[in-house]
Amino acid sequence: MIPDLPIEELARRYNNGAAVPDWQDTLLPRWQRESERVRDTAGGCRDVVYGTRERNRLDVFTPAGTPPPHGWPTLIFIHGGYWQRLYKDDWSVIAAPFVANGMAAVILGYTLCPQTTIRGIAAEIESAIAYVWKAAPGLAVDRDRLTLAGHSAGGHLTAWCMTTDWTTHDMPATPFKSATAISGLFDLEPLVPIYLNDALKLDNAEALTMSPAYRSRRVTCDFTAVVGGAELPEFGRQNALLGAAWPNVREWTLPGLNHFSIIDQLTRDDSALFVHVAQSLR
Repeated sequence: MIPDLPIEELARRYNNGAAVPDWQDTLLPRWQRESERVRDTAGGCRDVVYGTRERNRLDVFTPAGTPPPHGWPTLIFIHGGYWQRLYKDDWSVIAAPFVANGMAAVILGYTLCPQTTIRGIAAEIESAIAYVWKAAPGLAVDRDRLTLAGHSAGGHLTAWCMTTDWTTHDMPATPFKSATAISGLFDLEPLVPIYLNDALKLDNAEALTMSPAYRSRRVTCDFTAVVGGAELPEFGRQNALLGAAWPNVREWTLPGLNHFSIIDQLTRDDSALFVHVAQSLR
């Protein structure tokens, strides 16, 4: 559904960079510095190839020492960037608090638009997760203790994974203990008439097809849709839309947090968001 707003206002309600203009000068450089440190110091393996395209790579971060008999309980994280920006290496920082608390983290890379489509990205994410599940013993990952989380476009992809028939990948129908979509987009139709679609190249029919809010949920794990209380209004509406469309969704608003400060919470183990995402792995 496209809200009945002037196009300029609709575009403003999705322009997180304009709403929080300093994030690229403050949060992003800190995340990148810390990410480099994590890649240099954590265990695991980097740039594991799961597909044929250049960005079809993932990083596995594990604690020091001998893993448990079935491997480390593991977060799989999908980064955001409106499907057209950023890279997995910007998000190694997400692994830090998990590794420090005896868990592993897998950070997924994927091809960006316009080099591919949102449908193409969703297929890559499915392939990456299937790779992790099947290769779990060699990665020291416990495939029976996986949680999934993603931010922004990654929140959309996390929700998409709740609509996937994982048995077509020779996996259990519900391969996750829990999933958390952070500041996600679940109805893509409002993006069709605004600037974001220059790279996404969606038409209305494809936007609706790729919208989790209009797809049936297949995966029955615990699912949370969380949004910051200081985000642009469309993100609150998107969160509520998914909560109304699907059964058994925990809708959660974190007061005072914007589109970028909310994901910063996942870089610290003293935050409510970290505790929530990690709880099914403990």
